[in-house]
Amino acid sequence: MPTFEIYSLGDGAYLAAVLNAVAMLTGTANFTQLVAVGFLFGTFLVVVGGLLQARGPQFHHLLVALVLYAALFGPSARVVLEDLRSGAVRTVDNVPIGVAFMGSAMSQIGYGTTRLFEQAFATPRMTEVGFATPLQLLQDLRRGTLSLATLGAANSPTPGADMERTLTNYFNECVLYALDIQSRTRDEVLRNPDWTIAFASSLRAVTTELHLGGAPLLAECADAWAQLRPYLTTHFLPAVTQAVAQHIGESPANTPAAVQAALDAIAGAGIDAQNYMLMAAMVPMLDKANIARANERMDFATAASIMQAVQQRNTQWAAEATLFERIMTPMMTFFEAFLFAVSPLMAFAIGLGPMGIKMVGKWLLFGLWIQLWQPVLAVLNLYVIMAARGEFDAMRSAGLGNLELPSVMALWQTDLLLADYLGTAGMLMASTPAITLMLIYGSAVTATHLAGRLQGSDFYNEKQLSPDVSAPAAAMRLEPLKTNAPTTGTITTGAQSLFWSVDVGREASQQVASAESALQQASLRFSDSQARALEVSASAQGQTREERALRWSYTEDRSATGGFVRQETERLSNSYAAQHLSQNQLQGALGLAGSLGGGAGAGRRGSAAHAQAQAQLESQLKQQY
Repeated sequence: MPTFEIYSLGDGAYLAAVLNAVAMLTGTANFTQLVAVGFLFGTFLVVVGGLLQARGPQFHHLLVALVLYAALFGPSARVVLEDLRSGAVRTVDNVPIGVAFMGSAMSQIGYGTTRLFEQAFATPRMTEVGFATPLQLLQDLRRGTLSLATLGAANSPTPGADMERTLTNYFNECVLYALDIQSRTRDEVLRNPDWTIAFASSLRAVTTELHLGGAPLLAECADAWAQLRPYLTTHFLPAVTQAVAQHIGESPANTPAAVQAALDAIAGAGIDAQNYMLMAAMVPMLDKANIARANERMDFATAASIMQAVQQRNTQWAAEATLFERIMTPMMTFFEAFLFAVSPLMAFAIGLGPMGIKMVGKWLLFGLWIQLWQPVLAVLNLYVIMAARGEFDAMRSAGLGNLELPSVMALWQTDLLLADYLGTAGMLMASTPAITLMLIYGSAVTATHLAGRLQGSDFYNEKQLSPDVSAPAAAMRLEPLKTNAPTTGTITTGAQSLFWSVDVGREASQQVASAESALQQASLRFSDSQARALEVSASAQGQTREERALRWSYTEDRSATGGFVRQETERLSNSYAAQHLSQNQLQGALGLAGSLGGGAGAGRRGSAAHAQAQAQLESQLKQQY
């Protein structure tokens, strides 16, 4: 039994299952009946075609079809299936020799051409490591060291250690503080590729808290760096290597070599993989220290913008994870297996004669279309790696970026480059089927579709600078989760209705108006009370005059009128002693006369009043006595 070797571009297990099904189907009597029905239809078509063309039936077409069927589906062969991704080898027996030969020839053309391209291009072999693997590996490394969740156990290399808290404290209180007091420059920290120099601190009298296991240690910055530096090398780096290995799909022992190969392919030789991994793990801690430093300076807008940038970057990279595998592998697996799955139908098509033989030719072109994917991807892989390498060379060039990996600024720039070129690689990979289809069939529709895919999408929102003059309102508008304003800060939408609020201006105005109203009311009440007091006083004064007239002896001791009355009483008493009048009766009569005279002795009318009162009294006494 002849043996043919087929290289599987997709899933070897799935392709082996399809070949087993084909071998089982072609070995049954039902398959022979299917082919017989095909030749019956072919005979009918040949006869009808000869009658329509006014010539004899072309039975030699059926003879050619019968020979072709016998050659392709008569003998059986053994297929050795090799999975290019996993390296697994599977064997399938009793496969029709035509199917086995066509599959082997197609895979040899596609895989062999791809290997030749890789050797000629001198790029990392895509058939072994995958498409754009250096870029994807470096991105996976950065994504695996972005946060505490991705670091996992690496955050605690020793029991009780907390590297995120330790490095954030140290960067905030020592490194960034040195920048604030201008004892160091930003270039010394951000552009130096040696982390032992970039993050070193010699500050005294400035302390930071270390959590390296056991009780927290409060030490001066210089002493803290002396303890932190060896700990990073001996404990933190091995833990980071294990965390990175989980994200790039390598063993911890092979991780440094894989990272080194990716760095050599993209950034050139001279960059140590272990220093790169350690810096990649420490730079996110520096970002958090920047946020903490901005909060301490009350620069909340800067802190919020940094946090937003970090979160958006993490979200973007999480969405791009395993992008190529999710797109390329399923497509290649399905179409590759589909080529072999429809092979029994090609036996039926051969029996139809010339028309069926043309269908077999299209079937072979379909297989060639699939096998051209790998050579085209090899060309695209060369472009992506060469373009990215040119950008990294420009970044490291003294006249352009002057950034050496793995400095902090170089890592930040690397993030942007990786995102850009991985996005470009994803678009080109998705365009590979259209590119090869255009090459095979030369279709103008396919070329137009491909040109449309290569057009740049509109990602820029021009309305941010030139907003609409008017816009219709929606039937229902969803409010944002939170809002931020310079005077209120960040608040949850609708929280104003749940908490009490104070309007200082309105409260002050209300208090002033209330005080003015109270003052006016108090003034009115005081005026009313004064008026009532005056009325009572006036009434009381009138009653006192009457009592004085009746009982002058009790009230006239201290007045000038009282003295006058006493003198007149003594005089009259002597004059009217014979009438037996007492002094009290005379004083009462004199007091009554004084009151009738309008208060003798008051003002400038006092003397006249006294004389009038005396005359009246004497007249009265003469009449009575």
